[in-house]
Amino acid sequence: MATVYFISGFIGSGKTTYAKQLAQRQSAFRFSIDEWMIPLYGEHMSREDFDARIVILENLFKGAALQMMGLGISVIFDLGYWTKQDRTNCVKWAAENGLESEVHYLDVSFKTCCLRAKQRNENLAGKSYEMSDEMLALFWSWFEVPCDEPLVMV
Repeated sequence: MATVYFISGFIGSGKTTYAKQLAQRQSAFRFSIDEWMIPLYGEHMSREDFDARIVILENLFKGAALQMMGLGISVIFDLGYWTKQDRTNCVKWAAENGLESEVHYLDVSFKTCCLRAKQRNENLAGKSYEMSDEMLALFWSWFEVPCDEPLVMV
């Protein structure tokens, strides 16, 4: 049966690399938010614009995912799901649409994520955002490490 996979983790945790590997193993279609946001909207925008554009893309992804799942194709949402509410909402959406789902959480330390993000800064190739130390610290303050949630730990 087709499954929808939601990939959760902080910047630099390896979400996209993991999602690509999972897509290969499961013959699934992968929606990666950065790979859509940057070509469509560029790298720099206000927080309000960023949040609004995420909603637009996520809704488009969901519509396409429903069509794919109806054809028996599994899908992967590589969107981060930084808060418990984000993770709850995605599982709820899947259940409301009669879809099998799993949330996969990449449990990687903040220090490791920062090191990886800095390394990635050297070769962004238009597929990732450049991250400063200040941005990483701010974003980490917004991130809610999962606890007491039904997750696949990676």
